[in-house]
Amino acid sequence: MERNVLAYVLVYLFLAVVFAFFVGPLLWLFLSAFDPNASPVFEIPSHFTLDNFKKLLVPVGNVIPLQWILNSLIISLSAATIATLVSVISAYVFARYTFKGQGAMLTTFVILRLVPPIVIALPIMMLYNWWGLINTYLGAILVIAALITPFALLIAESFFRSLPVEYEEAAMVDGCSRLGAFMRVTLHLAIPGITTIWLLSFVTAWSQFVIPLMILKNPALMPASVGLSYFFGEYGRVDYGRLSAFSLLFSLPVIIIFLSIQKYLRKGIAGLVSR
Repeated sequence: MERNVLAYVLVYLFLAVVFAFFVGPLLWLFLSAFDPNASPVFEIPSHFTLDNFKKLLVPVGNVIPLQWILNSLIISLSAATIATLVSVISAYVFARYTFKGQGAMLTTFVILRLVPPIVIALPIMMLYNWWGLINTYLGAILVIAALITPFALLIAESFFRSLPVEYEEAAMVDGCSRLGAFMRVTLHLAIPGITTIWLLSFVTAWSQFVIPLMILKNPALMPASVGLSYFFGEYGRVDYGRLSAFSLLFSLPVIIIFLSIQKYLRKGIAGLVSR
C-alpha cells in the first residue's frame, strides 16, 4: 500500500512539474500583456491595463505592428490553401493508381521535407532575383507552399488509402465518371482529413521565419513571425509589455481557426490513426 501511495505521489509530482514547465511561461506572457510595468520577472500585476495593446497602434519604425498580423494572414492562408489543393489532388492519384516509380517519388517527397529551409534559401533568392519575386507576397507564398506540400501529401495519401474504394465504384456503377465519383463521394468523405491537412499547413506557414526573412526585405511586407524581432530594441532593451501583447495577438488567429474546425480535426486525426 505504501509503495502504491509513493508511486502516485511521484507521478503527480512529475505531472505538476511538467505542467508548470509548459504553462508557467504562457501564464507570464498573458499577465505581462496586461501589466503596465512588465518585466522578465514572473509577478501578478498591481493593476491590469490595455495600454500594451494600444501601443500596437503606434508604428515600429514605419510599420504599425497590426500590419504584420495581416501579412501573416495573407501569406499563411494562401500558402496553406495552395499546399492543400496540390497535396489532395496528388495524394488521390498515389492512393488510387499504381505506376512505375511511385515508391521512389514518395521517398523523394520525404527527403525534400527533411531538407532545412535555410539550405534552399540562397538558391531561391538567386532565382527570385532573376524573376523579380523578391519583396513580393507571391514569392513568399510559393516557397512556403512548396515546403509544406510534401508533408501535406504524405498525410493526404495515408488518409485517402483509409477510405474504402467501394464507395467510388458504386458511384461509377450508377453512372458517375471517375472524376464525378471523386468530386461527389471521395471529397465529401475526405473533408475531415482535408481540414486537418489545411490546419497543419496553416500552422506551419504561420510559424515560418527563415524564408520570409530572406525574401521579404520591406518591413511593411513582413509577417508577424519576423516582425516580432523588431520589438527588441537597441542595447538589448525590450518592451516586454508590448511584446507580450503582440505575441497574444499573434497566437489568436491559430486558436480561432482551431476552435472553428475542431470537430473536423478530431475526425481527421482519428482517420489517420485508425489506418
